Amino acid sequence: MSASAWLRALKWLVLATFLSSILHYLDNMLFFADYPEPVWINTHMIDLFWVLMTPLAPLGYLWVKWGRYRAGTLLLAVYGLCNMLTLGHYRFAPFTSISTKIHLFILLEALLGGLLVAWVLLPYCRLAIGRP
Repeated sequence: MSASAWLRALKWLVLATFLSSILHYLDNMLFFADYPEPVWINTHMIDLFWVLMTPLAPLGYLWVKWGRYRAGTLLLAVYGLCNMLTLGHYRFAPFTSISTKIHLFILLEALLGGLLVAWVLLPYCRLAIGRP
């Protein structure tokens, strides 16, 4: 795959992950009581986490696009991992007690976060094993 095709795919993957994060965040804020959360967490903590993690997506993408590959990859990998933290909801309630809508938001965001991590780390893995 050419570098430009890889970057174009990265742009769409970052955008999709970003949008899934917005959907999950908004739903979590509007229907906070419906989400399985630890007793110590509140909406302000979720707001703070989301505000801190969200800029990593555009900044990481731009850094990769501008040739700052390692820094951009690091930011995007951290952003993807932050999105995967949504799976933590499942630690606080049985799977069957969570609504289908919430499952969709959690799983979509976690899946896209995982794909983003894999996408940005794949070039480094290929280099490590000596494949172009």
